[in-house]
Amino acid sequence: MTLSPSTPTDLRLRRGQNAAPLLAVALFLLGPLVYAAPLSAAILLPITTLIAGILAWRRSALDWRGVGRSIAPWLPFFALMLASSLWALDGKAALLLAARLSLVVALGLALVHWCRDVAAMQPARLLPALAWGLVVANLVVLADIALGGALSRHTHAPRAAYDFITYYGRGATIHAILLAPLAWGLWRSGARRLAVAQVALAVLCVFETHDLSAKVALAGALAGGALVLAAPRLRWGFLALLGVVALGLPLAFPVQLDPARECWMFEHKKSALHRVYIWDFVTTRIAERPIFGWGLDAARRIPGGQDTVRLGEGCPGAIPVEGQKLPLHPHNAVLQTWLELGAVGIVVGFGTVILALGRSYVDRRRTAAAALVAASVAGTLVALVSYGVWQEWFLSSLMLAAAVAALALRQDALGSTTGSQSD
Repeated sequence: MTLSPSTPTDLRLRRGQNAAPLLAVALFLLGPLVYAAPLSAAILLPITTLIAGILAWRRSALDWRGVGRSIAPWLPFFALMLASSLWALDGKAALLLAARLSLVVALGLALVHWCRDVAAMQPARLLPALAWGLVVANLVVLADIALGGALSRHTHAPRAAYDFITYYGRGATIHAILLAPLAWGLWRSGARRLAVAQVALAVLCVFETHDLSAKVALAGALAGGALVLAAPRLRWGFLALLGVVALGLPLAFPVQLDPARECWMFEHKKSALHRVYIWDFVTTRIAERPIFGWGLDAARRIPGGQDTVRLGEGCPGAIPVEGQKLPLHPHNAVLQTWLELGAVGIVVGFGTVILALGRSYVDRRRTAAAALVAASVAGTLVALVSYGVWQEWFLSSLMLAAAVAALALRQDALGSTTGSQSD
C-alpha cells in the first residue's frame, strides 16, 4: 500500500494540533484564577496571547498584517493617552500607564485575531476546557460559601476586614460577561450538558456572592440577548445607546437626592449612595477641563478628591460613614474617560469601541448576534458601575472575554458548515 505524502498544509496543521493543549490549559486556568486571584488576569492575558501566537506561527498563520489592521483603529487613542502626559497632574505616571494600557489592548487584539484561526484546530477542546475550569471554580466557591469560608480563610487570615463572599464577586462578574458567548459556543459544538451546567453554576455564584455589579451584568446580558433574539436590528440600537450615554452622561449630574431617598440608599446600599457623591464630584471637575481632561491617571490625584464626605448624616438612627469624594477612580468608565481625556477621549475612545463592536455584529446570525450583544451589554454595565476602566486586570479580563467570543464565533461558523440550523 502506498501512502500519499503529507502536504505542507497538513504538516502545519499537525504541528498546531500538537501544541493546542497548551492553549486549552491556559483557558482552563481562567476560571479558577478569576475567582481565586482576579488580578492575575493581567498575567494570564500575555501568557495566553503568547501561546496563541506560537500556535499561529507553527501553522504559518501569524498574519501580522491582520493583527496590525485590528490594532490600527486604536492608534489615535493610544497617541492621545501618551500625549496626555504633557498636561497630566503626574506626567511620568500618565506616560507609564498609557504604555501599559496600550500593551494590554494590543495583546488582547492579537489574541482575538489568532483565536479565529487556532479555534479551527481543535474546536471541541478549547471551549470545553474553559467551561470545565469555570465549573471547578464555581463548585469550590459554592462549597466555600456553604462551609462559611473554611476553604479560603487561611489564605486571607491577616486581613481583618476580609469578606470572602464579596471577594468572589469579581470572578462572578467576569463570568457573567463571558457567560453568553461561552454557553452559545458550547451549544453549537454539541457540548450541551456542559453548557447548561456552567450556566446554572454561574447563576448560583452570581446570586450567592455580594457583588451587585455581577447581578447587574447577568440581568443586562439576559435582557440584551433576549431583545436581539426577538428583534435582531436592536443590536444597532445598543450601539446607538452606548454612544448617547458616552457623550451625554455628565449632563445627568449632579443628582439632588431628597433626604428620604438618601436615607433609604444609606440603609440598603451604602456603596451606591457613595457612588452618587463620587459622580457628582467628578462632573464638577469635568466641567473645568471638558476638552482634553486632566490627563491620564488624574483620578488618583485630582484636587479635592481626597476630601471626605459623610454618608448618612441626618438619617434617623444612622451612624454616619466617612468616604473620600474620589477614591482612586470614579467607578464609571465614561466619567473617568471624560475626567482624564475629555471630550476628545470620549469621541476617539468610545468611537473606536463602538466601531469594533459594530464590525463584530455585521452579518451575524440571530443567535450569534444575541450572544455578542449579551456579552457587550454585560461588560458595559460593569464598566459603568464598578472598577476603574484603566485597571489592567479588568481590561485583561475584557480582552480574554473577547477572545472567548472569537472562539465561539469560529465554532458557530464551523457548526454552520456541518449542518443547517434555522435562524
